[in-house]
Amino acid sequence: MGLAEKYIGILNRMTCDLFETKEVKNFLEMKLNRKRAQIISKQYGLFVRYRRSAWAYCLARAPHMDVKRELLKHENEELLHDPRCGSDHYNLWVVHGKAVGLTEDEVNDATPLPTTRAALNGWIYLAMYRPWYESLAGVSVLERTNMDAVVPGGAHQTRAERRWVEDLGLTPEQLPNFRVHREADIDHQSDIMKMLEKYIISEQQWEGVVDASNESYDYWRVFLGGISQEMSEAN
Repeated sequence: MGLAEKYIGILNRMTCDLFETKEVKNFLEMKLNRKRAQIISKQYGLFVRYRRSAWAYCLARAPHMDVKRELLKHENEELLHDPRCGSDHYNLWVVHGKAVGLTEDEVNDATPLPTTRAALNGWIYLAMYRPWYESLAGVSVLERTNMDAVVPGGAHQTRAERRWVEDLGLTPEQLPNFRVHREADIDHQSDIMKMLEKYIISEQQWEGVVDASNESYDYWRVFLGGISQEMSEAN
C-alpha cells in the first residue's frame, strides 16, 4: 500500500467518525420545520460566500501552476457558473431559501451566528498559516463529507435532502443544491487529491494533511452545532 492510499483511508475513516459526533448527528437528525430550514438557508448562504476567502488563500499560496489552475476551475464553478446547475453555487442556497419562504434579500443580508463567524474565521486562519498543501487539504476535506461512497448510510447532502423532503414536503427538484454537491464534490475532491498525491512525498507531510483535516472538521462541528442550537429554539 502506497502512502497516498494509506492516508486516504485514514481520511475516509475520520469522515465516517465525524458523522457519529453529537454536533453532526443532532444537525442531520433534527426534525425540520420552516423556521429551522430558514436558519439553515441563511447560515449556509454565509458558509458558501465566506469560504471563498479560504479557497482564495489556498490558490494564492499554492506554488505550482497546475494546482493554481485546478483551484481556479473549482472557484469558477463556485462563483460564476457550474454547468451541473446553470448558476453559481451561492445561488443554490437562495433557491433553497425561497423554497421555505425567504426572499433573496433575506438570504443575502443574513447575520452570522457567533459559531458561524468563528468557524468561517477558523477556515481562513487554517488556509493562511499552514504549509500550502496542509491548507489545501484542510479547506477541501469538507467535500469528502458529501461523498456517499465514503459514508455508510449516505453522506451529508443525501441525509440533509431526506430531511427537507420528508419533513417539509418539498421535492428534490426544488432543492438543487443537494444533487449538485453530491456530484460536484466527488469531482472536486478527486481532482484535489490528485494534486496532493503529486506533490506530497513524505509520511510527515501526510500526517500534516491529517492534522489539518482534523482541524477543519472541528470547525464544521462548531458550525453545525451552532445551527442546531439555534434550530432547537425555533419551534
